[in-house]
Amino acid sequence: MNIINKEFYRTNVTLRITALWAFSEAFMGGILHGLQIPFAGLVLAFVASVCITLIALGNFKKGEILKATLLVIAVKFILSPHTPPMAYVAVLIQGAVGELLFLNRKTFKPAAFILTLFSLLYSAFQHLLILTIVFGKGFWQAIDIFLNKITQSFVKDAVHYSLYIIIFYVSCYLIAGIVGGLLNMKIINSVRSGDKANTLFQQLNNLPPSADDIFVNKRSSKSKKWFPIIFGGLMLLMLVFSYLPFFSKGFGKYQIAELIIRGIMIVLVWNYFITPLLRLQIQKWISRYKEKNGNALQQVIALLPGIKIIVQQSWQLSQQPKKWLRFKSFINNTVLLIVHHEQ
Repeated sequence: MNIINKEFYRTNVTLRITALWAFSEAFMGGILHGLQIPFAGLVLAFVASVCITLIALGNFKKGEILKATLLVIAVKFILSPHTPPMAYVAVLIQGAVGELLFLNRKTFKPAAFILTLFSLLYSAFQHLLILTIVFGKGFWQAIDIFLNKITQSFVKDAVHYSLYIIIFYVSCYLIAGIVGGLLNMKIINSVRSGDKANTLFQQLNNLPPSADDIFVNKRSSKSKKWFPIIFGGLMLLMLVFSYLPFFSKGFGKYQIAELIIRGIMIVLVWNYFITPLLRLQIQKWISRYKEKNGNALQQVIALLPGIKIIVQQSWQLSQQPKKWLRFKSFINNTVLLIVHHEQ
């Protein structure tokens, strides 16, 4: 059986890869949740790195990665308008770094490795930065005080446990980045050879219909446009008051309670005041972008049903005993089926 119509493969390869990147940004989170694959953020960062690498592999013109990045951001907003603004920033940063790294084609594989490593480490540091902004430096001090009280009967001197926690956390992402970088380079070799692609297309002819739907439908919640902003504005005023001296004195020794309350206020301000305003600005930019690049946007969106079929069938083809091996095979099969023409 044919996996999709021939029109899909008549489309430019770069647009097909851009569509895969946009599809992963808009839907892959739900898919990974449905498949019970942990660390979805790491997986999304890795898939983005692979897509950027493939775009660079097929294009020698400067600016192609940035063009694809803006397309992905636009499609992501159209399909998932409730996505947090920082997710768009992450996509933009990945694309900009990819554009810089692939300026020198002589160091292509090292650039692919560095891009993957950067993408995953950026995700780690972004989480740590957000945590510090929300709760302040006192959050880490509170952790040290709390853990030192627990271990004081075993350890006499004070220990900076928060530092060890951060080092361990970043180290996990570092290891994942190294593994992902090596896997990205293997995918490059697989795409360049294209040997396995013919076998995959032959296997599709004998592939039975799938009873399992790996796609999870997300229900978007509708709310009044201005209520969140008004509520967030009130929280912003309370947050400002929380930094006044009388607020801190009111808590006395209960610094942890002060940190928690202030953290909750910051989260509420971010979610109900800053985020809606940023989303309005992104919406205005998307409207202007659609006027200038409407044709490219329509082409990418038109490719998404074909991408969905390939992703579904790639998962069926990727039968492995362990989740890690299956995911590795799944990504490799998806890339090969999208990049290569059916023979």
